[in-house]
Amino acid sequence: MLLTVSMLRYGIVPTQAAHRFSDPSVHFLHGVLETGWWLLAAATTMAVVRAYYVVGYRLRQNRFTLDVIAALLYLGAVIAIVADVFDIPLKGVLATSGALAIILGLALQSTLSDLFSGLLINATSPYRVGDSVTLDEVADGEVVEVTWRATHIAKANRDMVVVPNSVIAKSRIVNRSFPLGPHATVAKFETTTQLRPSEVVHALELALQTCVGISKDPKPSVATTSIGRRTAMYGITFSRTGERSEVEVLNKFYDAAHRHLESFTVPLEHGNEFADIPGGTLAYRLVEAIGIFGMLSKDQRIQLAKSLVRRECAPGQVLLGAGTCSQSISIVGYGVVAASATQDSGGHYDIVRLGPREYFGESGPIAGIASMVTFVARTYVIVYELPDHAVMNLLKQHADVAHAFAAKLEARERKGQALMQVSPEVHMAENGLMQWLHRCIEAIHHKLA
Repeated sequence: MLLTVSMLRYGIVPTQAAHRFSDPSVHFLHGVLETGWWLLAAATTMAVVRAYYVVGYRLRQNRFTLDVIAALLYLGAVIAIVADVFDIPLKGVLATSGALAIILGLALQSTLSDLFSGLLINATSPYRVGDSVTLDEVADGEVVEVTWRATHIAKANRDMVVVPNSVIAKSRIVNRSFPLGPHATVAKFETTTQLRPSEVVHALELALQTCVGISKDPKPSVATTSIGRRTAMYGITFSRTGERSEVEVLNKFYDAAHRHLESFTVPLEHGNEFADIPGGTLAYRLVEAIGIFGMLSKDQRIQLAKSLVRRECAPGQVLLGAGTCSQSISIVGYGVVAASATQDSGGHYDIVRLGPREYFGESGPIAGIASMVTFVARTYVIVYELPDHAVMNLLKQHADVAHAFAAKLEARERKGQALMQVSPEVHMAENGLMQWLHRCIEAIHHKLA
């Protein structure tokens, strides 16, 4: 402001060409002052615009816009200096610069394509800095920066992907951060056409019910999207609960989908090898599902499979009540079983849900420890129970199996998944829980001896 008043006082008008003075140094000084005024005016205007974005906490998101505004302001200042300060006709300048622009445009065709694509992206704002986006097969991650030429995207592993704006302009952009609120997850599942679509859809619906991290509202959906000569594709849409990541939920869903689909496809009778087992191949597979039994021989696993007792349960039926010591190891063969706990307010919530080839109640026959939660059928359920006498006979012959179960129970308890009633005097110090479990197992053995 002071510079403008001082210049006008001495007859120096920035919008007019400098007067011709007899003294060249005075003429040069006037030209320098007018040039400085135009550059200072552009810088001051840019500072005001930048302050506007800073006050609104939008500086990081609109960095590209600020760069464009700054370029236009300084370009306008240069044109004003050429026309007003140096009194050079713009027609001649434009004619010369036009020819030069054609040459530069041909030489910098790719860069200019990125530049104009960046202008288009900034004008339409399909994403902003901080948004989580997917660009076809190009990149998937969080937008870190949008520049004149490219967009910088940080992947989940913190790798930085620099995608040219011209590539983004041709890509299908999926913005998972806008609009605000929870966004549904879309998963794909491919199977062979030998499986009936209705069975696959039912298995996928059961898998959705098995995952605690999937919200019931809005209701998840499963659709058959395409069927080819050899494969069929299914689309699954669901919303996550806030406390679990998308990767964690997807991993659990795909694992549950595989197990539920296997429960549909494993034949009950297959060949002569398992013909004398009441449950056939399925019963043997369920015994195999308990990884600790992997240290047994195949004949021993077949004997355990023969001991399995089939039990069918209706939805809502309690399989094992809280505070009850189970008399068997129950392996889920079909359906969904929930481990339900009681809240302080009196309501119930599911800690974990179990699907085919998962088991519960092992703390009873192994160590005589009661269950801390109630296991209830969420759907029609078929479980195969391994009675305690079969478990005890196994532990007498294989003490290492008892130690393996104790280690498994300890690991699951520390994760909050063992779901058993731990004695109050047990301290969760190093080896404290393991020693207590061994004492419980030894007490069971002495009682049976």
